[in-house]
Amino acid sequence: MLRQNLKFFLIFITIIALFVLFKNGQIFDLGVIFRKSFSPGQFNTSLLNPPDNIEEEYKNLLVANNQLKELEKENNELRELLELKNKDEYNLAVVNILSRDPVNRNILIIDGGRDKGIANGQVVVVSNGIAVGKIIDAGIDSSKLRLLTDHFSKLAVKVGDDRNISGILSGSLGLVMDLSFIPQEQAIKKGDIVVTADIDPKIPSGLIVGQIEDVEFSQEELFKKASVLPIINYEVLFTLAVITDL
Repeated sequence: MLRQNLKFFLIFITIIALFVLFKNGQIFDLGVIFRKSFSPGQFNTSLLNPPDNIEEEYKNLLVANNQLKELEKENNELRELLELKNKDEYNLAVVNILSRDPVNRNILIIDGGRDKGIANGQVVVVSNGIAVGKIIDAGIDSSKLRLLTDHFSKLAVKVGDDRNISGILSGSLGLVMDLSFIPQEQAIKKGDIVVTADIDPKIPSGLIVGQIEDVEFSQEELFKKASVLPIINYEVLFTLAVITDL
């Protein structure tokens, strides 16, 4: 009887401890807790007296978990870039981002230059072939690229269901790009995919650059305007590729 009462007492104490822990925002593996609490001949007193640095340990685990996720994302991007490179549609130079310009975050420094066949005007893509910028200063072993969201960026593009509508994509202040010089009679709408045009000999046609978010037009204007959102988040770029030869 005494042993049975002790068991119920331990269960009661464990439930109280769990309530306190969950109230404080801590999450634990219940299976581990009960196995440790009710293993033969012992009682885990750490439930009643959690370590003082438990919050710091929890934060460290979160940081480590985020680092693992970023590493996995980088590995996946690199593998997809290598697969894209093996398709033999064009030559690619796989590069990593070294840093961002401290004044203009739309300018990136990459670890490849003329040593990898990189030259000014070439387009830069991510793992799934989406264009994100162009090379503006190719050095010997490093280069600068300008993201399409930069306000100095200009790119000839096409849009529409048949991709037969031409326009000019310009960077803007912020993450949105501007699409201009769309004739009024041409039908474009929110959700249309914007791709590179076949005008620049250094840039292949059909590379996705963004998606139309909003369309503006006025009867008094000759052309329509539209805002374009990037397909991906430019703030979390890791591994890139430069199309060096078509």
